[in-house]
Amino acid sequence: MSDREIRQLKKKAEDLSMLIEISTIINSVLDLNEVIRLVLEKTQEVMHAEASSVFLLNPATNRLEVQSALGEKDDSIVDTTDELKEKISVEIGQGIAGWVAQHRQPLNVPDAPSDPRFFQKGDKLTGFRTRSILAAPLKVREKLIGVAEVINRKDLSPFDESDIGLFSTFCSSVAMAIENARLYKESLEKERFQQQLKSAQTIQQSFLPKSQLLCPKHRFEIFAAYQPAKTIGGDFYDFLILDNKHVGIAFGDVSGKGIPAALYMARLLSDFHLYANVSTSVNQAVDKLNDALVERSHQGMFVTFVGTILNADTGEFVFVNAGHLPLLRIRNKGKQVEKIARASNIPLGIKKSIEYQKSSIQLEHGDYIIFFTDGIIEARDTQKREMSLERFIRFLHKKWQSPEQLITQAKKEIDKFTESAEQHDDITLVALKWC
Repeated sequence: MSDREIRQLKKKAEDLSMLIEISTIINSVLDLNEVIRLVLEKTQEVMHAEASSVFLLNPATNRLEVQSALGEKDDSIVDTTDELKEKISVEIGQGIAGWVAQHRQPLNVPDAPSDPRFFQKGDKLTGFRTRSILAAPLKVREKLIGVAEVINRKDLSPFDESDIGLFSTFCSSVAMAIENARLYKESLEKERFQQQLKSAQTIQQSFLPKSQLLCPKHRFEIFAAYQPAKTIGGDFYDFLILDNKHVGIAFGDVSGKGIPAALYMARLLSDFHLYANVSTSVNQAVDKLNDALVERSHQGMFVTFVGTILNADTGEFVFVNAGHLPLLRIRNKGKQVEKIARASNIPLGIKKSIEYQKSSIQLEHGDYIIFFTDGIIEARDTQKREMSLERFIRFLHKKWQSPEQLITQAKKEIDKFTESAEQHDDITLVALKWC
């Protein structure tokens, strides 16, 4: 064996040893930015290159975006703000990196400026002068996640066949390290989001009153149930003791779900408490609430809403229905269940300066008023059949001992109907009885 062959063999052994060591280091890091920084540093070290860069595939745009680039000029990572990423990004098939991504194989370009595939915009933006490029795909289980490049050998010679093999092997380890770091980052973000949801759920539930409200003089009873489909829902209810004979109920459904709906609901209930206590009528309070919601309208959100006031002495029940489902009345005499006619009002938060119309009915002792959201009548069984308003009304058509008994049995009826089917919408019920 000649001295040249011995030197080549020794170099391969050193490169392989370095490759194993570096791969171990890279794969032990889980922070994505740190992984990419290490990749750039170690890539240049392994390949004896002047500069290196990593492009990652953005699935949303199907473009390769430069994440970081490292050169010898000042040994610092090139700024990779969103603006720069947009400038140094290429389509699949465009430039050297785009060609590698399209064909999913390494490419050695000894004279980059003369190659028609060379993307010169990168040099113009960074001030770097590219002579030669070696690029390889970053793949995880045949899935393309990006492209890595090394630029300009330090000895001024072009990259050769042995460099291609070494770099391709190194990129297999790099791809796995980047993918692991990305998955870890996604896991942390998901966990952080779940924590935020739990915090928002706690805040939301703090705005909902206790499920039961009893009149000290036994003139009325109210009971409620709330079961969100997700961690945070858009349904809400609230009770307001206005004076020694008037009690109010706010009930509704905010468009959308999640944190925005929870925050919207919380502010809405706070405002309604304010306006209900300073207004002369329920429709005046709803008018003010609507104007406030329109003024701070966010992302087209609105709310279907029912605001009511019961005179606990006389049984007069006054209500405003703003685009919500009809209320149901269970008559004590004859045990009839009927829909309460409603004035035609649009949901809150859509248009300002609306004069909402109120309606009123006279309750009889023992009558019930039922508030409900569409999560009940649209609850589905395993065959995708809906519970329907008619079925719900048939269920209510009986003698009830108390609002709590009614609500408890209603929940059991819904669970029995849906069986093991997934709940797809919030379920909220309120039963008011005038004693």
